[in-house]
Amino acid sequence: MLPHPPARFLDTGQTKQDCRTRAGYMAYNKSGTEARGMADQKGIGIIGYGGFGEFIHKAWNRLDNAHVVAVCDENPKRAPGGDAVFYSDDDALLADPRVDIVSVATPPSTHKDLAIRAMRAGKHVLVEKPLALSETDAREIKRVADETGRVATVNFVLRYNRIVEILRCIVQEEVLGKPRRCDLRNYAMQDTVPEEHWFWNPAVSGGILLEHGVHFFDLASFVLNTKGVDTCSMGVERKPGMEDRVFAAIRYEDDVIGTYWHSFSRPRELETTTFHWAFDLGEIEMIGWIPLELKIWGWTDKHGLDLLNSIRELIQINAKRMEPTKAHSSDIFYDVEYEVNARVELDEPKLEVYADNLRSIMSDLIAAIDDPAHELRVTLDDATEAVRVAEMATHRKCD
Repeated sequence: MLPHPPARFLDTGQTKQDCRTRAGYMAYNKSGTEARGMADQKGIGIIGYGGFGEFIHKAWNRLDNAHVVAVCDENPKRAPGGDAVFYSDDDALLADPRVDIVSVATPPSTHKDLAIRAMRAGKHVLVEKPLALSETDAREIKRVADETGRVATVNFVLRYNRIVEILRCIVQEEVLGKPRRCDLRNYAMQDTVPEEHWFWNPAVSGGILLEHGVHFFDLASFVLNTKGVDTCSMGVERKPGMEDRVFAAIRYEDDVIGTYWHSFSRPRELETTTFHWAFDLGEIEMIGWIPLELKIWGWTDKHGLDLLNSIRELIQINAKRMEPTKAHSSDIFYDVEYEVNARVELDEPKLEVYADNLRSIMSDLIAAIDDPAHELRVTLDDATEAVRVAEMATHRKCD
């Protein structure tokens, strides 16, 4: 007798996900925004106006239901001009009655204080990742959000990326069987952040796994719909006090093993990010830190093939008919009929996809402000979980 009964591949009797359409509040799904008109626009205030602050400013000003009305930075030379008021003092921005939503785009060590002060000033909040430098601080932000009734979320833009949505659909529908492993390889350029940048100071950034790795820890939890239960890490310093290469391993609740490599040491021309996913019956490669492409290979059944064919971004598929058989993997029997090779790709440039994802998360936040019943795709509990895993990995070293 087998440890697990034979599985009816994908035949759960439940309603199947439809991978053809976007599931969340997308930037160009403007249902209802025209009817509300300009008078109903939400005013956005951005605290922290470096390169990223400028980018989100331009992205959000293309929304119909929101507009950046104020920005704040300690450097007056960063004043953007135009119709957004510039403040050099964050208290002044928080006191501005035109600001409904505060975007906290400052170094991680400032997130807790700014988010709490903004909510106590009556503002809703979108915090850049990570939510805080520790799980304890993240939970304090959640407590204040509950206390004030303000809506708050975190800028995990990857949850709004169409490629990630498709990957999640394939995983949850077990198109290639159960997931067993994920492996991130993130090679960023050495000159992304200069040596004097706050990024290299763990007291300010939290270190690479907390400042940068949380994006991918959260992505894996979102795709797998599970939590990390054990982890460890190791790192290498380019020079004393400058750890630029880190590795973390995470075991998830369903015994999926995740490994994560982050390196800030390559030339710009050789920057790459790939996220490999292994299943009982195949593999998927997700390409790009802002994901733009999926490569899919493995065995599936008729429903799995139909689901892949339903994806509108599918640009190539080769399905080879097999003799129907029961494939045995991890003590599970799967009914399989096809070997598939497929490719899914977005047709927009990376920065436009990134901006679209940023508009989507702001639209999601506004929907939750307007309708208390609306469920955010990124909750403070989600963000706290990512901080918990990153903090645990940072401090628990592999033997």
